[in-house]
Amino acid sequence: MNTDVTKFDNEIYQIDVHMEGKPQRMSCYYIDSSDPILIEVGPSNSFPYLISALESLGIQEIKRTAITHLHLDHVGGIGHLNEKYKENFVYVHELGLKHLPNPERLWKAVSDVYTEDWLKKNWGEIKPIPVEKIKKLNDGADIKIDKNRIIKALYSPGHAKHHYSFYDATSGTIFMGDTLGLIYPHGNFVQPNLPPPDFNKEVLFSTLEHIEQLELKQVAIAHFGIHTNPYELINNAKESIDLWLQFIDNLPDLTQQEASDKLVEWIVANYRSLDIDDKTISNYIGNGNFEMQINGVRNYLKYQ
Repeated sequence: MNTDVTKFDNEIYQIDVHMEGKPQRMSCYYIDSSDPILIEVGPSNSFPYLISALESLGIQEIKRTAITHLHLDHVGGIGHLNEKYKENFVYVHELGLKHLPNPERLWKAVSDVYTEDWLKKNWGEIKPIPVEKIKKLNDGADIKIDKNRIIKALYSPGHAKHHYSFYDATSGTIFMGDTLGLIYPHGNFVQPNLPPPDFNKEVLFSTLEHIEQLELKQVAIAHFGIHTNPYELINNAKESIDLWLQFIDNLPDLTQQEASDKLVEWIVANYRSLDIDDKTISNYIGNGNFEMQINGVRNYLKYQ
């Protein structure tokens, strides 16, 4: 089997799609069944890794895909997938009906944050898909994947207004996209991911508290992987978000870059005080966009 594929119980496969050319940055998930489904596709530049992994499992057709939200690191490869697998359709928030057939506005919104050159180099361009290949999600909708097994779509705003999570009661797994935050190997803690324009603490905490009421055995996140201490990680995420908001709110009147530098300095000091090793710290800091975090938090605080 492809070494980028990890099999878990209940026919769940975690696929490392090497986002930005790096291992353990982006997970997609394939659930094998009588009517299988792929959750997330990753950015378009990661598409060859996704296909290699699927083919290593003997999979020659993907008929259904579910996307947690419309950020390009999650949905950017959907046009490539649709071209390769002619029968494929995608479950996504209703805004996908507007943006996926005509992704120019989606592309511009993200390039305003990352720059177009960076996007093309690291994530790649998104291709459109026909509107008839899109099925909008509704909160609480059931996606049947086997005779006695469903995936429940749960509206999960706070990180993004177009975010869904997918709950598999059979395995006790919640596929959370970016709702929880970032967990990079070999850390066992959550680093917040609070981008503009949609980050909202109250909305996100309400989402996390709703998820906490589920019977969970594990969380499957995009960045990165499956983790078997779901309730601990959810609490850790909420505590970290509160600390970040307090720190950023108390920063003096700095530019975004200056504030980002202060945030990184503070995060590194906190991680070291917790005896986290330098390699893990470097992994978290190197894979973060802290100017974006400053922008997201300031945008939220402006309206409080």
